Amino acid sequence: MTDATTTFERPSRRLRFTAREAFVTAVSRPVEQYVRVTVSGPDFADFESTGPTDHVRVFFPDPATGELVAPRPVGPGEDGIVRPDTPTFARDFTPLNPRVDPATGHRAIDLDILRHVDPGPAARWGEGAAVGDRLVVVGPRGTKAATQHAPRVLCIVDGTSLPAASRWLAEVPASTRVEVLADVAAGDLVWVEAYLRLAADREFGLVAAAGDDLAAAVRAAGIDDETFVFAAGEASHLVPVRRYLRHDLALPRAQFALSGYWRRGTVAFDHHAPIDPEDPED
Repeated sequence: MTDATTTFERPSRRLRFTAREAFVTAVSRPVEQYVRVTVSGPDFADFESTGPTDHVRVFFPDPATGELVAPRPVGPGEDGIVRPDTPTFARDFTPLNPRVDPATGHRAIDLDILRHVDPGPAARWGEGAAVGDRLVVVGPRGTKAATQHAPRVLCIVDGTSLPAASRWLAEVPASTRVEVLADVAAGDLVWVEAYLRLAADREFGLVAAAGDDLAAAVRAAGIDDETFVFAAGEASHLVPVRRYLRHDLALPRAQFALSGYWRRGTVAFDHHAPIDPEDPED
């Protein structure tokens, strides 16, 4: 048996938690299913994100009025935000490709917005996003690196969490074997693979495991004591996966990271909420 604490170590640290004014500097389509929006601005000078499970909360204009209501910083260089008293329109995203934008000289990140048949405020805004548009980005509150010692990483994801999977591919060592179980129909694997290959020039396994077949696919993947598991997506689909990892396999807590990014029928689901309300985290 391996030492889980060492094998799956993921160094983490707190960051200055603040609200940053963000301006769109580019809009593109990495694949047809996503709108990629690049945002930057002077407030991003100290922006950091060094791990695939990091997230930011992005505040969008009111779809009806166009007014952007969002938190503001407590003060220059200070930690904390002042939240507005009126309703906001916000969603969580994985920040991609933190870097200095040569066009502006400021740090920049990419936000990949999944296109929907019935779009919410984020997807609706993304369809019309244009250079110069203004948003507010809050966080990340902290950052947690990808494991650098696990021989194998298994990512269990859907369309909302593919951006996080792309960071796992890019941020684990080339020697790490990476496999992706995608909660999509088999016919969608072509674009899923195309999207993931944009992140890193490396080989990886890819299997479609839609809906009710997800837990069976996880069992078939053969998780052993050298496998780190990342799972994120629709919360109810992850309940049997979590029960399998936590109870059937009794994996050490350091060996997996699970997050419900959304829940069918719930508007603006809080990803901090328990995936399985009947069996919350210790």
